[in-house]
Amino acid sequence: MTASINTAEELIPRYYDCVDRQDPAMFDLFHPSIRYKRPGYPLIQGMAEFREFYATRRVIVEGRHVVDALFHSDRQVAVEGRFTGILRDGSRADLTFSDFFDLVEEAGTVLIASRRTYFDDTRV
Repeated sequence: MTASINTAEELIPRYYDCVDRQDPAMFDLFHPSIRYKRPGYPLIQGMAEFREFYATRRVIVEGRHVVDALFHSDRQVAVEGRFTGILRDGSRADLTFSDFFDLVEEAGTVLIASRRTYFDDTRV
């Protein structure tokens, strides 16, 4: 289990670090009833679907996210950044992305309740 995270400035960069390292601790950063919307996929709801997406359906094999800007107001966060990596078909991706997060607090820890992702590339 991750240590207590209390701010968006801690939580969101930790998420990108975990996903880039393929660290399963990433899932501890999300609320069990996570809702994740990503172009080209049906709405992902709940931790079981979220884990299954990362295990079998995500087209990214490996890569790195760089956050260029992080904006937040209360429990809403917007991120602009760049992703470089390798896709399942072996091709390379180098693109910009925007993410929008809704956060909730439980037992003094802030968790990601929902995420909406938009890429500057239809392959991802």
